[in-house]
Parts: sequence; C-alpha cells; structure tokens
Amino acid sequence: MEKEICETYRFVPSDYDELGRRKDDGKTFRDVVKDFERDFHIRHSTEYALNLYANSSTMRLLAKSNGAEPFMIYGMDLRHGNVFNPVDDPEFNFQIDAFSEYTTVYGIDSAYMKNFDEYGLPIYDEEEIYPLTLLIDETMKNGEIRLTTPTTDDDDEELEPVTNDVPQKEYI
Repeated sequence: MEKEICETYRFVPSDYDELGRRKDDGKTFRDVVKDFERDFHIRHSTEYALNLYANSSTMRLLAKSNGAEPFMIYGMDLRHGNVFNPVDDPEFNFQIDAFSEYTTVYGIDSAYMKNFDEYGLPIYDEEEIYPLTLLIDETMKNGEIRLTTPTTDDDDEELEPVTNDVPQKEYI
C-alpha cells in the first residue's frame, strides 16, 4: 500500500497584503512556500515534496503571490475528501474544466527545479524534480499547508526470515 511522507506548515494569512507579499519584509507567499519545500527536503533528505495541500483561501493567496491572472484558479479539487487519487482526481477536474470559464492551475514549479525556457516556463527533465501538484483540501485550516510525497515503503511487509546456510556442527 502506498503511503505519504508529510509535513504541515503554518503561517499567518493576515501578514500578507493583497498582492500576496508579507507586509513586514515584502517576501512573496510563493517564496515562503519554497522555504517550506526546502525544509521538507532537509527533514527527509532523500525526498522532495510533490504535493501541496491547502484550502481555497490559501490557494488564492498563492495565486496572488505568483501574479496570476483573475481567470486562473489554483488547485485541483479532491473527489474523495482530503486524499489525492492520481487517477480519479485529474479526470474529474478535467471534466469540470471543460465547462468552466476559469483556467485551473494544477501545479507550479518546485523550489528545486532549475531549467526554464526563454518565457520562464519550466523545462521538464526526467532526471529533475517534478512540479508541485496543487490540491485543495477544504478540511485544512486557513494558515496551514501540507507538503507530501508518496513512498512505497510499507511497514506492514514481513521480512523474509534469514536462514543460516552454515551447517550446524556437533561436537562428540
């Protein structure tokens, strides 16, 4: 069974202005999220965050901090509560998008992505980090985000017994 490594981060929404910049130092909320991504990688040195869960209000703050156009909505709606299904959820959202007047932004560049084209768009390389998938979880409080990455580690697996191939010796 696939599990997720996750970390929850908190911030104060009222510390940000209408452009998504922190009032005291002008740092964008997007840059704060990048700091959270770096912290996630430090805590889990072999892993990078692939999913960002947050409520709609936090997604709007993220969109503002990225200078998104008003017709852009950040985040994929989760069909099964607060759990991302990588098959069902994108299909469900693509069906909604066909009839929407808005454009949904499903992911943003990771803090660890390095290669961008002349328009500032990330160039995807199989050996590079994937974008950060944006997932709307309305059960989350305003002022928190959850960064996760799937893992295939399964604590429930039984270890195979170790057999000793050295013959037992008897002393006479």
